[in-house]
Amino acid sequence: MKISSWPSLSLAAALAAGICPAAHANLFSDDFEMLVVAETAKDAPSDLTKPVSYCAMDGGYIEAGDPIVGDTPPTADRVRQTLYGALKDQGFSANRASPSVLLTYYWGVLRQDRQEARIPYGIRSNLNARLRLVSTEELGSEVENHILGRQKADGTNMNVASPALLVGPTRSVVENARRPRIFIIISAFDYQGLTQGHEAKPVWRVKLSAQETSGDMDEVIPSMIAKGAPFFGKDLHEPRIVEATLSRGSGAAAAPASSLQPAPESAIDSNLLQNLLNRERIEFSGANPGSPN
Repeated sequence: MKISSWPSLSLAAALAAGICPAAHANLFSDDFEMLVVAETAKDAPSDLTKPVSYCAMDGGYIEAGDPIVGDTPPTADRVRQTLYGALKDQGFSANRASPSVLLTYYWGVLRQDRQEARIPYGIRSNLNARLRLVSTEELGSEVENHILGRQKADGTNMNVASPALLVGPTRSVVENARRPRIFIIISAFDYQGLTQGHEAKPVWRVKLSAQETSGDMDEVIPSMIAKGAPFFGKDLHEPRIVEATLSRGSGAAAAPASSLQPAPESAIDSNLLQNLLNRERIEFSGANPGSPN
């Protein structure tokens, strides 16, 4: 199903999430499971969901929720180089002056925030972010309707186990959000809409994630980018599990940041662009406005 925007799901679920240190899940294998969520926006022009010219903005590293010592993220240079290479392999071309789409990307790790203040009814922002990371809009809406309805009827506590009646894909959304996840999120926006209409019109978004125990973050994230690239611009009805293999080494020299960002003479309003980046960062990190994340 096509989606019309990237709204907050306002999901309410009680996830008893445990905290796990970063470590390899498979001591004798470099293979791990990656969860792919890929959606295109409703009414997105079909010519923009195909490999097109792009410029890109690095939204930066996110570490949200309870802190864990020992996680080593990849450098911004390595993320940029891996993404640049993956886009090129899929037929996308970098064009700072007159691209078809603007890409934004964020990477990091999302864990439960045990310090976040509880609310009597609704959803905490950290929980909302964890659920959104592993869900399509359609599945998220089903979870939202079911759980919020149950809360209203029964006064369900936000911190107890998830309702047992969630089954199939909706149950998987809850299960996948229970544990800390390493992720990268890549979004495409209509460049013409940004420059002429002064509006951030979504075209497509891909969310790639894996359990934090899948391996070292600086190897998992580049691996997910390389393996997830065929899903750029695609629309999947449900999240999909894909087998991936850890990427070793630092790779080739990084493409300069200036070679991918919009050109200085870009007609994109700087305030519009900054508001977009700030809004996405708050959404993906589950941070409250004004907080460090």
